[in-house]
Amino acid sequence: MNPLYLGTQERRLFAVYEPAAVKERRTRAAVLCYPWGAEYTYAHRTIRQLAVKLSACGFHTLRFDYFGTGDSGGEDSEANPAAAEVDVESAIEGLQDIVGVARVALIGLRLGATLAARAAMRRTENIEALVLWDPIVLPEEAAAMMRSLPARTLVMLTETQALENALTGVTAESMSAPCPWVEDATITGAVPVRVIQRITEWLA
Repeated sequence: MNPLYLGTQERRLFAVYEPAAVKERRTRAAVLCYPWGAEYTYAHRTIRQLAVKLSACGFHTLRFDYFGTGDSGGEDSEANPAAAEVDVESAIEGLQDIVGVARVALIGLRLGATLAARAAMRRTENIEALVLWDPIVLPEEAAAMMRSLPARTLVMLTETQALENALTGVTAESMSAPCPWVEDATITGAVPVRVIQRITEWLA
């Protein structure tokens, strides 16, 4: 695990780089996008476990805090989803520079998935694969969004099954699993191992 800063001097982003634990014939890399707000805190362990799992499968991974959140620069008042889309693109560029690859996998959870989708629409040439895990998007907006995403996109649904009928042209899978971004007496800190395993298998 290697902590670092990326982005610009005015917009410094804290990130954690996990090098691939095994050497593959082809160098592969993945950027992980956290949820937002309290969901970031509750899902932190799950995102870390996903990074570790991907590293064990030969992926170089990078996870980061959006500007104005976590250990990144900026104040709480400067954090907003529109600006966070730029942070996703900075993370893509940062991992490209670290690993020396032209294309990366992009994985997002909840609002992180929505941000990843929007960044992928602008950076399609840099995206090898896209995983949207329970994205926050209105069903009536989903179809239009999906038409602009990279050809290799997986939408993993564990809670928002209402989106399933609106998804066209992409692989969509539903799986019953704990929601790691929710705090309650029974699932706080739970890691949805089956979902992590399925995402890893799909990317491999």
